[in-house]
Amino acid sequence: MEATTKQLAFPFEVFEEEIANPVKGFQLTETEAFVASLLLEASSEKPMKTADISKAIKNGLDIDVSYRELKKVIRALRRNHAFPILSRRSKPAGLWWCQSISEMKEFARLWQSQYFDEMTTLWLMMKHNYPRLAGQLRISDIPSRNGGKNGKQSKT
Repeated sequence: MEATTKQLAFPFEVFEEEIANPVKGFQLTETEAFVASLLLEASSEKPMKTADISKAIKNGLDIDVSYRELKKVIRALRRNHAFPILSRRSKPAGLWWCQSISEMKEFARLWQSQYFDEMTTLWLMMKHNYPRLAGQLRISDIPSRNGGKNGKQSKT
């Protein structure tokens, strides 16, 4: 009996386009699209500094973006679109579009250590200033910015 295999129809043109332009097809604001395209040109070896991104936005879009506003744009690209935008504080510091699994693993390791450091600091502050809370308050008890718990919207 001869085994036959069917080749699945795969839209190679779409795949190539996604590799060439990974932000195509996403509903982005003008600033988000501009920042994403800048970060696609950056790398771990040559990341973009936030000040340089703000200057490029001013020159390219004629929009003044503060450091805080730029951080919100980057957060939206990461959270709303799952874009793999990485950052590093050590030299060479800056932001770039992830290009490998090893870069993502290192980034995840750094973010996890920052998270644990922040939680340790919170626990120490509570223990010192509000000892009755230490050991009782859970992260799920702390309301998120949007008013809910655990990052979920409250239903009020």
